[in-house]
Formats: sequence, structure tokens, C-alpha cells
Amino acid sequence: MTHPFTRAAMAGVLAALMLSACATPTPTPTPEPTPTAMPVPTPTPTPVPTPVPTPAPIPVNEEMLSHRLTILVVGNDGSAVRRRNGLRTYRTDALMVVSVNADQSQISMLSLPRDTVDVPLGDGRIYTAKVNGIAQQYGIDGLRKAMSALLGVPIDRYIMVNMDDFPWIVDAVGGIDVDVKTRIRDGEIHLSLDPGMHHFTGAQALLFSRTRADSDYMRAGRQQQVVLALLQKWLDPATPAALMSTIRLLQSLETNIAITDLPTLIEIGRRSLPAKVVATVLEPPRFALFAGVEPGGTRGWVMIPNVSAMRAYARQVMGD
Repeated sequence: MTHPFTRAAMAGVLAALMLSACATPTPTPTPEPTPTAMPVPTPTPTPVPTPVPTPAPIPVNEEMLSHRLTILVVGNDGSAVRRRNGLRTYRTDALMVVSVNADQSQISMLSLPRDTVDVPLGDGRIYTAKVNGIAQQYGIDGLRKAMSALLGVPIDRYIMVNMDDFPWIVDAVGGIDVDVKTRIRDGEIHLSLDPGMHHFTGAQALLFSRTRADSDYMRAGRQQQVVLALLQKWLDPATPAALMSTIRLLQSLETNIAITDLPTLIEIGRRSLPAKVVATVLEPPRFALFAGVEPGGTRGWVMIPNVSAMRAYARQVMGD
């Protein structure tokens, strides 16, 4: 079942109780011809504020912390503009499996090209259309099962967001720094970048992740760069922990990550900041039996996966 963050409170609410005590005036003695001893007034005790219990922190799950964690990270092309124009379907053009090993010393990232076809669904059936349509037809959990079957590795969690919410994730941490590897000129989306380090706003990071001025495979590599840069910013100890609670504002977020998992996930992420990163796009020729327009076919440009090669490599980098 999907648990959108929009329906859950991710942080405890701290209450404040304001109490004040009214001072009781001390009676003034009335003058008498002959002084008479006056009774000493008994002080009124000041009320003691009732302590407000602070919500107990959610403990870290030690068992989860000591095992490999593998998450499917998905970006889809849905947006409010497209919905207003009558487009109710979406495609998951960013498909990435991110895995952290048990001692948090290595992060492995595998990206699957969106034109991959003939994907096993995990129930004996084969999805013959392009992989970026599976989530629309079978839901994000159906896509998780398919990716797990294709790669032959367990995938524990999933998270999906659309291109309306993606820029907010970047802007919330003040943007990200990315090393642009090659010159990019994309007049269609007005993107012009020279090689070198660039600081991206959310809108710029989205364009960098979406452009296909070079190829789909290089785009997948750029998406990996952006995800790594985002993880580094969101998990940096200097980033306020309270910022995590604002994720509930994302309207498109779909995930099976439980609220109680968050402290453990944050701890895994922070322990992984110095980890070795192995990032791979599952592209031709190594991971494909065929890539191109099939003779006499109707599916357009496709990549037929070399399933045995993909599984062998996934086990190599995500196998413990």
C-alpha cells in the first residue's frame, strides 16, 4: 500500500504551556492609637507548571541498520500543466535502483533505460511494451516487483515523484553542486552548459536531468549525479532535521517508506556519506541483446535487455 507523506505527520508537535501566578498583596496594617500585633500573612504558593511530555524519539532500527538497503527511485513526467491539457497518463523516464551495503561502505546505483522492453513482471508474465509504462498500468509497487525480477535482487522500498515536485526538493536545501562532464546545448529547452562545476537551482537541475541533447544513456548518468548531490545535501548534518518534515508538502510523492523508518534511513544515509559510489547505466552493448528500431516492429526505438548480464552484474554490486 502507498503511504503518501501528505497524509502523515512526520515530526512530533511540541506543545508550550504558559502559566502565570497572580501575586497576593500583603495587607497593610491600619494605624491604631496603641500598636497591636498583626498576624503574618501566609504566602500563597506559586503554581508549578505542569510539565508537557516531549514526544519520545523514534529509535533507530538496529536490524534494518545492519542489513543491505535497496530502494527504487523513480521520476515520472506527470505535471499539472499536462493534466490541464488532458494528459492523464505519465511515463517513468527516470528509473534507478540505489543500494547501500550492510556496513554503509558502498552505494551502488543502477539506471535502466526507459526504452527497455520485454521486462519480467515477477509473476511469470513479460511486459512487452517499454518499461516506462509499467507504473501507469500496474502501480509503483508493480514496477518495484518488475525491477526486482529483472535484476534478480530484492528491492525493499520505493519512492516516486513527478517533475512538478522535483524542483522543490532541490530548492529546499539551497540547490545542488554538480560536475557537468560534457558540453550541453539544448535549444528546445533553452539549456546551455559548459563542462565544470555548476550550482543548480531546482529548475536548472530538472532541465539537466531531462535533456536528451546527447543520449538517453547519458541522461540516465546525469540523473545519478543529481540524486547523489541531493542525498549529500539532505543528509548533511548542517541541514536542519526539521526540514525533513516539509516533505509532506509534496503532492505527487508515493512511497512505502514508513514514518518509523525515517530515523534509520537518515542514519544509514549519513553513515554512507563517505562511501564508495558505483554508478552504472545498464546500456548497450554489454546489457542489451538489441538496441534500435526493430525491423518490421511497431514499438519504435527499443532496447531488448540481456537479462542474464543484468542479473550477474546486479548480484556483483548488490549481492550480499
